[in-house]
Amino acid sequence: MLDQPAYLLLSALIDSGGDYQIARDSLADKLPLAIMDDIWQELAQLYQQGSLFSTPQTMRVDTSQMVLKALCLNAAHLCNMNCRYCFAAQGDFGMKPGLMGLDVAKKAVDFLIAHSQGRRNLEIDFFGGEPLLAADMLQQLVVYCRSLEPIHDKQFAFTLTTNALLLDQDIIKWVIANNIAVILSLDGRPTVHDRYRPLKNDSNSYETVLPKIKAMVEANPVSYYVRGTFTRQNLDFAEDCRHLLDLGFSSISLEPAVGPDNGYSIQEDDLPRVKQEYESLAEVLIHHYAAGNKPHFYHFNLDMQKGPCLAKRLTGCGAGVEYLTVTPEGDLYACHQLVGEEGFLMGSVVSGTLDSTIRQRFTRAQVHDKECTRCWARYYCGGGCLAQAYLQNGDLNKPYQVSCEMHRKRVEVSVFLDYYRQIGKI
Repeated sequence: MLDQPAYLLLSALIDSGGDYQIARDSLADKLPLAIMDDIWQELAQLYQQGSLFSTPQTMRVDTSQMVLKALCLNAAHLCNMNCRYCFAAQGDFGMKPGLMGLDVAKKAVDFLIAHSQGRRNLEIDFFGGEPLLAADMLQQLVVYCRSLEPIHDKQFAFTLTTNALLLDQDIIKWVIANNIAVILSLDGRPTVHDRYRPLKNDSNSYETVLPKIKAMVEANPVSYYVRGTFTRQNLDFAEDCRHLLDLGFSSISLEPAVGPDNGYSIQEDDLPRVKQEYESLAEVLIHHYAAGNKPHFYHFNLDMQKGPCLAKRLTGCGAGVEYLTVTPEGDLYACHQLVGEEGFLMGSVVSGTLDSTIRQRFTRAQVHDKECTRCWARYYCGGGCLAQAYLQNGDLNKPYQVSCEMHRKRVEVSVFLDYYRQIGKI
């Protein structure tokens, strides 16, 4: 760390092109000459040692050596809702509608085990569409996974993302018995939720799903988030967070709709309002902290003291390397957002194949390969979402700036909230 006199002299040296006499004269009315001479000697010594003005070192992680740790199983390319902003074409991803069979699901698990050499803890996300449309298969699959754990010395963790329409007491008991984490879709206030998350017949869904979500949360799952989506048509999303908190939910995520301009996705001219709303959201959280509650907002839950691990700092989520998505037919894609995209079909769990050339495209997409090097928040996102980079810019290494702006603001608010925690305000 530089103290103020050293900072002033070093800045003057840079401005003078390294001429100490010019730098010394420019600071004559600000610093005693004797102090400047002492600082100069220290700086010269550091420079000679190679500790000052040294060549920047680029950190890299050899992700080509990483093994698979997680699969997103698209258990259903079908959905029982008609969400307006759905990125997955109302559940089928623009592909053949259908449910994943148990035989394909088992092959996916076998594939994960075969490609996770040396890694004990594995993750499987049940996704869709609406995965509970294939509930019977999922229940049988969990039994299959548990039977393989002692054989292969593995431990499976499961996450279920659901719109909650099919949640009943039997499903809830199954979730609890198997320590399955849940992500429950609820967009916030009734008017907002019903506007954007109608049923297939376009009728309202809020009053149907809310008691089911409450029952799931009250059963105390191993982990949960009530997850909403905000669009450019409802930029007052802090009020939706307030509503969810007032309902008694403590773990909340509100995600922006992103993508091409379809009337719902956040666009560049929406950013000033979005940033302002994140600040309003911080005030909502502070109010609940002050009332003795402990809300967890997903995008503000950053560990500002330690931060993410080095690999995550440099590469982000691990899509295409540590994480793959499986379609109902068993096809492999790097990410659920890239399902069906030409050039990203990576193989099949049925045939047991994996395209290493596509995988290499993701191993090379690290933060220092992008325009992120001058971004102060780069190590809290690892270079941003690779899928959005490709879908918006046609290049895995070109981050989508709308998402970047929103993430920088979220990190900024996280720093603010962490400071409040450090000084005992919350």
